[in-house]
Amino acid sequence: MQKYINKKLDNNKPEGFPKKIGGVMVYNPIWLAPLAGITFSSIRSFYKAMGVGLVHTEMISAVGLYRGGRKTKELLNGKEDEHPVALQLFASNSEDIVRGAEIALNIRKFDAIEVNMACPMPKVTKRGSGSKLLENPYEAANIIKKLKPFGLPVWSKIRIMPKKSNITTCDFCENLFTAGADYIFVHGRTAAEKYGGIASRNDVQEVALRFPGLIGGSGDCYTAENIIEYFDKGCSTVLAARGILRDAFLIPKTLKLLGCDVPTQFMDPDMDMQTELLLELGHSIYNTEGESSALMISRRMLAALFKGFPGVVQLRRRGALVRTWLEMEDLLINWKDILLQPEVQFTKERFPRGIVGEFE
Repeated sequence: MQKYINKKLDNNKPEGFPKKIGGVMVYNPIWLAPLAGITFSSIRSFYKAMGVGLVHTEMISAVGLYRGGRKTKELLNGKEDEHPVALQLFASNSEDIVRGAEIALNIRKFDAIEVNMACPMPKVTKRGSGSKLLENPYEAANIIKKLKPFGLPVWSKIRIMPKKSNITTCDFCENLFTAGADYIFVHGRTAAEKYGGIASRNDVQEVALRFPGLIGGSGDCYTAENIIEYFDKGCSTVLAARGILRDAFLIPKTLKLLGCDVPTQFMDPDMDMQTELLLELGHSIYNTEGESSALMISRRMLAALFKGFPGVVQLRRRGALVRTWLEMEDLLINWKDILLQPEVQFTKERFPRGIVGEFE
């Protein structure tokens, strides 16, 4: 990646930066969201080099940490070039979250602790964690209060409250701030909406205007303009989530709109640059997270890269068929030859399970 970066994007700061937000010194207000199964160490380092001002771990079970789960502890792995990095934990009560935080902070250094009160998935909410905490304001506040003695900024990520709730989103945030929260991210959907529909920027704006400088926006950030809209609504930071998989260059494009001096290659990347970056990322994932993760991310990135280039559908389809990282590597190295070959007729039976839908 350094071949293409003549100025470090992660130190490329908009006007007024660096500054502290939520108690953490950052170079810009565009941050990488925690994404389960996605924001592992290699992805965090990649997007940090792309320019994000802060990264998150994946959502980590506090209970899994203190029960000694090997895979759970592996989610804490990271590199020094990731900082600043926030640790995101989930649990249903303050006792569990404190025990998990203590273990995590003994393993490595983090710049903030964040409590997930937003995940709407049943495997999380059925145990009282994630968005289920929105129904328990007392315990939510108690969790924040009990984390303060660790001496790190304490954040939370929540969702907006349904219209018929007996507590408003602003009141819930007030509850957390009174308990000692340093920053809150608000996702513009209710828990019941999960990831359907459209995230309400107006509901996020209401909270952001009530607590100036203390609210980050989240939800449906697929373009640079989507992200800027949250800033226009009063948010002091914005979380880039699934949008980074649809557009690998979303971060530098947004930095450009914020007035940063971004290398021109990132605004209109050619095929050589895109394949080299994907190869570099894939190698890193293969060496740290393993072959299955390297293939999963490479396939998803292939579906997002090379837009507008002739023959790209052929390349993506072949990427969906590869079974090993060596095959994917060969595909990316020899992409020019692939595009010159006659198009193969593909059927659902020839696709690995779960991949064909990306091309329908």
